[in-house]
Amino acid sequence: MQKQTPQAAQDRGMKLRTRLAAGFFVAVCFSTLVGRLWYLQIHEYDFYAQRAAGQQLRDSVVPAPRGDILDANGTPLAVSASCWTIRAVPREMADEDVAEAAAALAQLLELDEADVLEKLSQRKSNDALLKRRVNQETADAVRAACLENDWQGILILQDTKRWYPEGDFAASLLGFTNVDNQGVAGLELEYNSLLTGQDGRVLSAKNAWGYDMPTDYDTYVEPVQGNSLKLTVDANIQHYLENYLSAAVKEYSVSARGVGIVMEVDTGRILAISTKPDYDPNEPRVIQDEALRAQVDSLTGEERAQALTLAQQTQWRNKAVSDLYEPGSVFKLITAAAALDAGVVTTGDSFFCGESYGVSGVHFHCANRNQHGPQNLAQALQNSCNQSFIQIGQRLGKDAFCDYFAAFGLREATGIDLPAEPAKSEFYTADRMGPANGLTKTPHARFFQRIEWLQRQRTKGGAAV
Repeated sequence: MQKQTPQAAQDRGMKLRTRLAAGFFVAVCFSTLVGRLWYLQIHEYDFYAQRAAGQQLRDSVVPAPRGDILDANGTPLAVSASCWTIRAVPREMADEDVAEAAAALAQLLELDEADVLEKLSQRKSNDALLKRRVNQETADAVRAACLENDWQGILILQDTKRWYPEGDFAASLLGFTNVDNQGVAGLELEYNSLLTGQDGRVLSAKNAWGYDMPTDYDTYVEPVQGNSLKLTVDANIQHYLENYLSAAVKEYSVSARGVGIVMEVDTGRILAISTKPDYDPNEPRVIQDEALRAQVDSLTGEERAQALTLAQQTQWRNKAVSDLYEPGSVFKLITAAAALDAGVVTTGDSFFCGESYGVSGVHFHCANRNQHGPQNLAQALQNSCNQSFIQIGQRLGKDAFCDYFAAFGLREATGIDLPAEPAKSEFYTADRMGPANGLTKTPHARFFQRIEWLQRQRTKGGAAV
């Protein structure tokens, strides 16, 4: 047997160590690769599956129409109308088409060409809004231009917008929606979750270059319209109220806007409710008062922004719900009902209305200084006699008066299903009421100011209340 030389043995050992090192290196690399593949395919599966879907699929939302708002007779007061939103995917448009497409789209959509060109020139962008809520004619024109010129990356998406067929009719009641079809004011805000529908979707396949594949690969999920809302308001009665209220506001030059509410006596249902002047919910941000709009437009910068916001908030405010009301002579009905129920007066009792009636040194007169003479309860109501109802209030007393005030629910909110109603009213409790408070037509806190004014007027011969 031939004996190996030391050099041969050394070479053989070197080769063995090389093979072992190479095997170890291969094993480490293979283990690392397997571990990386496991990490990517198992641990990071959801992340990369979503990225792949984003590259292979286009998921477009189909907005659901809001539910209709109807009057008591089924007359539509707020409905959803079809419209279209034009968006772009700049990365899908060929470089040579950008300038031509920007010029054409700017003209069709009535936009600034430089702005459109800037959006389409963002070559890595996957989404750019061009214009919301265009009509069918405009959408068809954009579609025809894209087909004729083979422009890729222009999306014409179906959308809905809120439409109020009667314009400024019942605006403070209905409210309006924003660009996302979410309620901002009125019933649109109060019942937003009920009126909002469930959006649909269009899932389209894309090829390796990112272009849409034929519609055979589309999946369409139908949107579901929101629930409709039927009101107790009668559009016919609402028209009468608004017409007469607008006429009264104009005739008497009302600066703080007029309010009217029509209720059904037996049930308390609201048949009509209005604040005039109001606004057109189709264009809620346009100031309806032309003089005020011109005044706002004459301003600039932050001053104009603040004035515009104030003017808009004022015209949107539903004064019939959000503002406290001093009832005046209509409160005599409450006083009469309380006195009859407490048994301190009867329908046959007689009251006297003379030149004036004094309470704690303050002399009260009837309107226009009328002197009604002797009269029963029905006549006192018919004549809205201040002096007679002071006498009735004195018989009732402040403790009973305040108890009935609470029993009629006048301390708390009405709970009407409209936003921004104050949580409670302003009133005097029995322990804070003096001899002259609560005996006249209004129980509200500002009555003290009226008493002080009357006291100042005594030296001038008194004043009507």
